[in-house]
Amino acid sequence: MKKALFVALAMTLGSSLAAPFVFPASWTTNKPGEVQAGGTLRTVNLQDFKTLNPFVSKESPNLPAFMTGSSWGALLGQDPISDDYFPYMASSYTQSPDKRTFTLNIRPGMKWSDGKPITADDWITSYTIHTNKDVGSNSYDGFFINDQPIKVSKVDNDTIKVVFPKPDVTALEFLVGFEPEPTHVFMPVFKSKGAQGVKDMWTISTDPKDVVVSGPFMLDRYQRGERAILKRNPFFGEWNKDSAGKALPYLEGLQINVVADQNAQLTQFLAGNIDVYAPDNRDRLAQVKAAIDAKKIDANLIANASARASSDFVVFNMDDSSSFKGKLFSNAKFRQAFSMIVNRDAMVDLTLGGLGQPTYTAVYPVYKDWVASGADKYKYNPQAAAKLLAQLGFNKKGADGTLMDKAGNKLEFTLVTNAENTRRQGFAKIIQDEAKKVGMKVNVSAIAFNQMTDMLDAKADFSRRNFDAILIGLTGGGKVFPVSGPNVIECKGLSDGGNLHMFNQSNKCRFPFETQTINLYWKGRSTFDLAGRKAIAAQIQRIEAEQQPYVQLAAQTAHFAWTNRTQGELPRPAINALNAGTLFGPRTIELTWVKR
Repeated sequence: MKKALFVALAMTLGSSLAAPFVFPASWTTNKPGEVQAGGTLRTVNLQDFKTLNPFVSKESPNLPAFMTGSSWGALLGQDPISDDYFPYMASSYTQSPDKRTFTLNIRPGMKWSDGKPITADDWITSYTIHTNKDVGSNSYDGFFINDQPIKVSKVDNDTIKVVFPKPDVTALEFLVGFEPEPTHVFMPVFKSKGAQGVKDMWTISTDPKDVVVSGPFMLDRYQRGERAILKRNPFFGEWNKDSAGKALPYLEGLQINVVADQNAQLTQFLAGNIDVYAPDNRDRLAQVKAAIDAKKIDANLIANASARASSDFVVFNMDDSSSFKGKLFSNAKFRQAFSMIVNRDAMVDLTLGGLGQPTYTAVYPVYKDWVASGADKYKYNPQAAAKLLAQLGFNKKGADGTLMDKAGNKLEFTLVTNAENTRRQGFAKIIQDEAKKVGMKVNVSAIAFNQMTDMLDAKADFSRRNFDAILIGLTGGGKVFPVSGPNVIECKGLSDGGNLHMFNQSNKCRFPFETQTINLYWKGRSTFDLAGRKAIAAQIQRIEAEQQPYVQLAAQTAHFAWTNRTQGELPRPAINALNAGTLFGPRTIELTWVKR
């Protein structure tokens, strides 16, 4: 449990003096005197970025996340070593005795990348636009507690007040993620053109000079299908210093190459063309180790650092039950049968090379103390799966071996996954092969990631949700209550939230288990006792295990590699999936530097 949850309430935390934030020396393996400032860190991303707009960005990783705020905090930060919370963009804060109200003093001297001051107004802008239904922000749900809004108000130019409708155990996590957005850029457009005007801003083709950020790096240029080049924000270092008083970040820039193939990414690392790489299976891990041992590449490797903080799963389209497939996918017995033809052990052995584990719950395996017992109720059992399918009326096979019901409907559907991800394609092939054994025909379609996420996102055009099933994954979430959050579990109207409620975006809760999950989730958010909260998380996982809304597959182990020109990683005890960025590995990007 985070220590900061038990600080003396109503006590002022931090200092209100106009002083920069100092990054602790304990967050890096290097001493300030060893650092060479300047240079560019090179990394890779599997797909093109879709937008520069923080209000409409949905994919992960995304460019707005690299440019807004720090790599680990906003109003508050969270120590990667101790997990303690502390004031960051807020210089100090107080919490009321009833745990509901936070008064935060904005750190003096902060500036946007265009030199304008960051003030309380910028959090009001962020709050106002993120909570506008018509904008459709992926962060919308985070500003509500069981349909009741978190209220954010301006006290004065340097102070804001955040009032939760009820005590919330994740309140400090919310403040870690609550980032400002530039009032002088967004508000004139919002006032004159409304939500659509904001949504039309900062497309991927916007001139970088028009994009204003608060984080350590700003966009220099973006070449679609090739790379994003980011450069140091000249004003970030005025209020962010290392323990010796040097301005941060150390790096002059970042180069994120778009390499839409995991094998090609490995080749780039082995050739010394990128600095940071995360092997995702035994074969690629072995190739990295062999190259290091043979001194073909000067690099570091940490294998089996921890379990992953991410998931891979299959989700079916259950928007309605009017069609044959819609009715089938909406039947929990079908989803249970499907779960039992998923050979998770084979996925771990064949696709991950033994470096992973089967998963049965949305709680990431890195949170092993939170994973409920009994979640594997519908593990691999093709004989039991066949019996369930027979109960659903699939008793005879056609000439091609595919099961049919008495109306002649074939047990056949298409499973979509992203072409850039060889791991997911490997999982899909195993599903296809195992399904065939019981008479289920699964056609696998690999398409571009952005095309696949467009199929899931129904807000602009509901007809785009023309898929049967998708194999995809999620990352993110918090440590205090690490179950799926409201943007995943809420099933209310699309304009009200549930952006990632992937199986049902019909504007209503269609199944009793949806409401049960939501009610338990909010009960957990108000439970400050750790044992009680874990018990609620176990209840949620038992519902997931029975209903299989997301059929979980397998989780790979986290491995990290980086060239020796890349310095500033976290101390070894802190290196794990929770403290590692998707593109930059186990480090705070502000303290990262390169030898030249």
